[in-house]
Amino acid sequence: MLFILILVLKIVEAFTSTISTILLIDEKRIMSSVLSFIQVIIWFLIIKLALDDGNEILIAISYAAGYSIGTYLASLLTTKLSKKKLLVQIITNKNEVFDILKNHRYSGSIIDAHGLYGTKNYIIYSFINNKRKNELISLINSIDNNAFISINQSKELINGYFSHSDEY
Repeated sequence: MLFILILVLKIVEAFTSTISTILLIDEKRIMSSVLSFIQVIIWFLIIKLALDDGNEILIAISYAAGYSIGTYLASLLTTKLSKKKLLVQIITNKNEVFDILKNHRYSGSIIDAHGLYGTKNYIIYSFINNKRKNELISLINSIDNNAFISINQSKELINGYFSHSDEY
């Protein structure tokens, strides 16, 4: 029973730790601090329980399993709920990529480019909602599976155009 309690407490502690870190990165300091407080209280309870029992290896396994499960669950949740905007840069030699993106209600800008070895390329810049990332990658790969794709998270965007399906 103690092992299950430690497992559950550690899942909650690791979950709050991960969410707290993400909130801190998003500059939500007060909420991050509250979660950090809860995290330390839970950690203290886990250590107290662990020190009162003599079965160290099972406690260590419960603790480690709880940590990995809690971190995994928090990362899943934050990825699903993320409203972050991503800058996607696509380098391709197929001009159809831009048309297919327009047909799927993506916005963007295209630049004619020339590779160092004389190849004609297109560079497409598009800001998208994190939730559409996998869809966009699949669309690009369906036309050009050799396209170079770079994705960066944008901290702040001012002005610009987003398609209606890229709601904030």
